[in-house]
Amino acid sequence: MQQSCEAGPLRLVISSVVVILLISPALTTFGLSQECTRLQLQFASASSEFTTCLGKNTKPVRICVTCFNDFVSVNSSFHNISESIECSEELLDSDNAMVIRRLWDAYNNMWESALCGTCSGLTENRTHEFINKTQDVVLCFNQHYDHRNLICIECNDKYEALLNEFKSLQSAGYACADLADSMNTTARSWSVKYGCGHPPVEYVPVLAMTAAISLTPVIFYLAVWKFPTCGLS
Repeated sequence: MQQSCEAGPLRLVISSVVVILLISPALTTFGLSQECTRLQLQFASASSEFTTCLGKNTKPVRICVTCFNDFVSVNSSFHNISESIECSEELLDSDNAMVIRRLWDAYNNMWESALCGTCSGLTENRTHEFINKTQDVVLCFNQHYDHRNLICIECNDKYEALLNEFKSLQSAGYACADLADSMNTTARSWSVKYGCGHPPVEYVPVLAMTAAISLTPVIFYLAVWKFPTCGLS
């Protein structure tokens, strides 16, 4: 492998792994069966869609809601491989890199650390309530934008209602990364931009999600070690 190969941003890194998964049958001499090749390409395609969704929804964080269907597809494709008597060992454990297994672990760890299972698809009524309260606060900010000295007074009740709703969701375990990022953004506007007090809310699972994503380059280097692609365009 040439030393000049470099790892790019997160989206490029994961996309590179997906490319490796797509081309790996041509790079190996083991010769996968037609069924195993189908399952491998199914996982690669699902991974590509999920990666694209992550890249488009990381700021503001909207991965739990927007990427739910893509995550389900990745989950299903990995499950199909792991349940296959013919292909599970060949695709998941037959080499030291274990690219598919480790890529899935990175996806799943990120999804769980972001608590996405608690608000995916906006199925919870309380999630809807939080979003409605957020919209009320933002609308109040906008209505008094030209008279910022009134924001702390006129929007206080709406902001307190939103903050209490978030704390309630958080204590019940329903404050996924999407909601936490939204609350953090609103809290920064309230306390820093408009100077209305209340320090910005810090939400640990958002940091945990970021840490999980940052581990993905490790998978990339493992994959390149197993399937050298530096000469490919």
